[in-house]
Amino acid sequence: MKKKIGLCAFILLGLLTIIMGYATWDEHINGSRHAYSLFYNSGWFTILWLVMTVISCYYIAISSLHKRLSVFLLHLAFVFILVGAFTTRISSKNGQVHLRKNQQIATFFDPGSHKEIAFSFSLSLKSFEIEYYPGTDSPSNYVSVVEVKDAKKGESFERIISMNNILRYKGYRFYQASFDEDWNGSILSVNHDTWGITLSYIGYFLMFFSMLFILFDKRERFRYLSKKLSQKAVLVVMLLCIPFFSNAQTVLIPDSIIVSKQQAEQLGKLWVDYQGRICPIQTLANDFTVKLIGKPRYKTVSSEQVFFGWLFYGESWQHIPMFEIKSKELKDMADIGDNYASLADFTDSNGRNKLELYYRQMYGSNKTEGWLKEAVKLNDKFHLIEMLQHGRLLKIFPMKNENGNIQWYSPTMQIPPQEDKTENAFAWHILPMYYEALQNGNDEEANKYVDALLVFQEKQVNDILPSDTHLKAELLNNKIRPFYYLFMVCLTIGFLCLFYFIYSTIRSKSYPKIENGFYIVLWIVFCIATIGIALRTYVGGRMPMSNSYETMILLSWLSMLTGILTRRYSFLIVVFSFLLGGFTLLVAHISSMNPQITPLMPVLRSPLLSIHVLTIMVSYGLTGFMALNSITSFAVWFFGGKKTDRVAYVERMKETSELFMFPAAFLLGAGIFIGAIWANVSWGRYWGWDPKEVWALITFLLMGFTFHKKALKWFNNPLFYHAFVLVILLAVLMTYFGVNYILGGRHSYA
Repeated sequence: MKKKIGLCAFILLGLLTIIMGYATWDEHINGSRHAYSLFYNSGWFTILWLVMTVISCYYIAISSLHKRLSVFLLHLAFVFILVGAFTTRISSKNGQVHLRKNQQIATFFDPGSHKEIAFSFSLSLKSFEIEYYPGTDSPSNYVSVVEVKDAKKGESFERIISMNNILRYKGYRFYQASFDEDWNGSILSVNHDTWGITLSYIGYFLMFFSMLFILFDKRERFRYLSKKLSQKAVLVVMLLCIPFFSNAQTVLIPDSIIVSKQQAEQLGKLWVDYQGRICPIQTLANDFTVKLIGKPRYKTVSSEQVFFGWLFYGESWQHIPMFEIKSKELKDMADIGDNYASLADFTDSNGRNKLELYYRQMYGSNKTEGWLKEAVKLNDKFHLIEMLQHGRLLKIFPMKNENGNIQWYSPTMQIPPQEDKTENAFAWHILPMYYEALQNGNDEEANKYVDALLVFQEKQVNDILPSDTHLKAELLNNKIRPFYYLFMVCLTIGFLCLFYFIYSTIRSKSYPKIENGFYIVLWIVFCIATIGIALRTYVGGRMPMSNSYETMILLSWLSMLTGILTRRYSFLIVVFSFLLGGFTLLVAHISSMNPQITPLMPVLRSPLLSIHVLTIMVSYGLTGFMALNSITSFAVWFFGGKKTDRVAYVERMKETSELFMFPAAFLLGAGIFIGAIWANVSWGRYWGWDPKEVWALITFLLMGFTFHKKALKWFNNPLFYHAFVLVILLAVLMTYFGVNYILGGRHSYA
């Protein structure tokens, strides 16, 4: 009877997992309103969770789980979290308040109950302003000064509400949500959920404590496995493909249309407002060149020379075949027989872009053909060149705007009249004079104009320009690009490790000196990656965790760190560290990733963000290790020799995966609920059924199934366990890549 009840609970949980996965696709196809109405906000969905919770609680009681205190506390934490969520569902109030200056508001509309809710106090807006990153027009914060009047208490006070800084009063919480275009109005999100949040937070903190308790509890399996596997080796046989890299054709560029290296380096040190961050033009030139050709240089020409070549000699550069074309349709359109085309190849006799005829197909809803997707990317590159040649990328003139604040202007922007008229004259004439000197071959005079522009920038905004040390660090980071070739190194060394391991296994003999050599190389690669992350952190002024590129390099670094810290378990870990680190860096390298270092959105500037991302990325890294371990297990099972004790090897590998499953699941759970706390602080809700939230929860639940071998006997079978680990990997890939590039949502930062 007890087993049937337990199985029933897990069947319901599995059913909920499938329903949640389907709901994310329904939201993608039919929209959020349809998915929330049919699934997340429906009565049957809530009842299903309630039934599952009640059955699970009964199973916990009849299983005498209280005798295993650490495990009992973990399950109790989940009960608190679910009860808190149900309490929020039935009792919370949410809505928005639209405040206008000096107008008192004492009600808000709750869309959940379709009622107007009255406060026992009133709010009025005293002022609203947007704060900017120093010297730029990129917002860093939105700030409302609100007056609260409580007639019953006879008190009145003012409070500042901004991103990640909320107003709490009488159980209500007010968050900065939006504002009116005239800056005389502010829109605040309202939330009232005292008991739901309290119960949920109790569950979160109890969960953190119990997870740590399990890791140190001598009676639990994690301690048993960690002691057992530290004394035994694990076999690995991997069947993977070695990537090949092709070289582009040889093209000679005349010196007459290339800005000299010395000139390009001088220009590259000028400051520019690049997407809200003050940085040297060299950084913009690097990203510009990578966007065009996928590399930070073209042949022997540096990124600065490419950038300024297109700016000053665009008529000539448009005939250089630097764009790789793969599809037959685009090759026919450009009338080329090679794999590389120039911008001129896609320009007709009237000077129009040949791709314009296909804009409706390219940017419509039917982008199914491969050549259309390639055409969109190619057109984006052409548009970027157009932006540069029209001067819109070069925001190099820091001037006062109409409000008296410093704003960076490009040569083609309308610069407001300055108090000192010579400043306007300087901005209008400096680049034409530089170009004339460049055309005349007068490098000395050209250098003087560059120096004058740098002096002008320092005079206008000297107090907010990055330091000389910062400049040198950024130029160094741009020059060495520590992660650009590191994936090739990691994969090459990883496969050498793999081949050595296969050889040593066949010979039934280990070579400690060779293994120590690989371990030393891992340390060297790890140190290079650490320097790269440190440089990026210093240059960006924050931990690199805000986009796909940055989370991938962080995951690679964590993979290497895992190999260093856990090498004592097996040389297998060193192999996995190189391969997983290399493949994650390869993913970061592909063109769809964005390597730009930009300021964080205001809502993302929270210390909880770093903790949230870090814990989840470590969990994903450990999942990658387990997946490689499972692939190895199947290789041993199906391709192992007659003398190989396949059953013993696969069982040992299962135990290795079990060992990693504990921290992987616990860190993912911690990351999810740290994210929930962050969301509660930032938006007033700790769970919103966003696709990434849902898929992270699905992954967490799938990991949870593996710990219940008594109720789910299949997990005692090593092959089933390894197959299920691969299912978990697919869920991780869906959580990270599927949401980013397919499903979308608030967490889609692709």
